[in-house]
Amino acid sequence: MSEDINEMILKAKKGDKIATQKIIEKYTPFAIKTARSVYIKGYDIEDFIAVGQAAVIKAINIYDTHKSSAFTTYVFNTIKTEVYQVLRKNKKEASCCSLHSLNKDGFEFINTLVSDFNIEEDSIKREEKTILRAALKKLNEEEKEIIYWYFYHNRTLKDYGKFKGISYRSAIERKKKAVAKLKKYLKKLKFF
Repeated sequence: MSEDINEMILKAKKGDKIATQKIIEKYTPFAIKTARSVYIKGYDIEDFIAVGQAAVIKAINIYDTHKSSAFTTYVFNTIKTEVYQVLRKNKKEASCCSLHSLNKDGFEFINTLVSDFNIEEDSIKREEKTILRAALKKLNEEEKEIIYWYFYHNRTLKDYGKFKGISYRSAIERKKKAVAKLKKYLKKLKFF
């Protein structure tokens, strides 16, 4: 989506059907993934996809574009919440609802499985890495070099100064300028 997501959301809130459709299309893959993880007798995957797409519309209408939290995280949570509400409303017996059924202690079976993987965290990290890569591309080679030297390779500015044949003070100034420039680009890309 080439247009900024917040701009799209504002257009959708004003009734722009094209903007709304683009946002729905962007998040439909996650609605499909969520729909595939649930089962209720008498429902098929298209029913849950429709619930997920309706959740995207709900998220558009409720989301505050002035908040610092990412819309992607917000919409993912809204989709899961809406799908799980359908599950809770339609649960008649433990055998009707896959891993989201409640056990005798009142916990969902899925929560009793051990997993370190968090799809929301993973999605946010991937989004942040993409933004960071785009900002790093805006730096010149010297700025990239000192950022990678100091932050990625965890090497000292004293060693950098020796390597480049400059004073320690010059290395500090070079790092400050590169970080300031990187922050400026990250703000433009709405990283913060």
